Amino acid sequence: MRSDAAPTRRLRFVEDDPRRLWRLRLIIAALWLASIAATYLTLRATIAPQYTKVAQELAQARRALVAADAEKLQLQRALAQHERGEQVAERANQELQQALANRQEEIASLRSDLGFYQRLMEGGAQQPGLSVHSLQLRRTDDANTFQFALTLSQNLKRNRQASGTVEISLSGVTGQNNTRLGLDELGGAGKTLDFSFKYFQQLAGLIMLPEGFKPASVRLRVLPEGGSAVEREFMWKDIVIEGDP
Repeated sequence: MRSDAAPTRRLRFVEDDPRRLWRLRLIIAALWLASIAATYLTLRATIAPQYTKVAQELAQARRALVAADAEKLQLQRALAQHERGEQVAERANQELQQALANRQEEIASLRSDLGFYQRLMEGGAQQPGLSVHSLQLRRTDDANTFQFALTLSQNLKRNRQASGTVEISLSGVTGQNNTRLGLDELGGAGKTLDFSFKYFQQLAGLIMLPEGFKPASVRLRVLPEGGSAVEREFMWKDIVIEGDP
């Protein structure tokens, strides 16, 4: 008869040695540190020379940048001085041109005055009787308002009083229509100006243009008492003067 017997269990006791575990751990740590050291030495041997070269190039680039910035600043200063010099030269040239234009205008005015007084002194032959010496219009702050100066004269040999009136009218265009305006329509106190003088007289006043009116010419009609009328016509563009007197 067969009987089933239970298997025999055996226990094995293994003695745990702590010093052996620490030695194993130390060996692993040493190997890890050794690998790190080897990696560092390898990298240093291969990369350090390149790093040194890169560092040198970087330092050189920084020095070049500093030099370039300094050169740029010098060029900017030189350019600013050059521009200031050009501005000063241009301003001086403009002032010179303006001074020259003013002197030319003064010379022209002096020549005109000289001719005027010569005609007064010469008398009869060249300028018999009453005459219109000049007419000037000067702009004001208002674009449509002009100050006029009309000079009448007679030669000294006449040696008598001249009296009468002057009619002033403007010809021009309003829109597409030709227009003629009298002094009373141009801001004047009346249709005529009165004069009375022995040698010469300057009449002054304002002309105020209506909106939309474009002047082309100025017509003068001098009516002396006991004498013949004197008529003169001036183109607008020829008698308008810019700037202050």
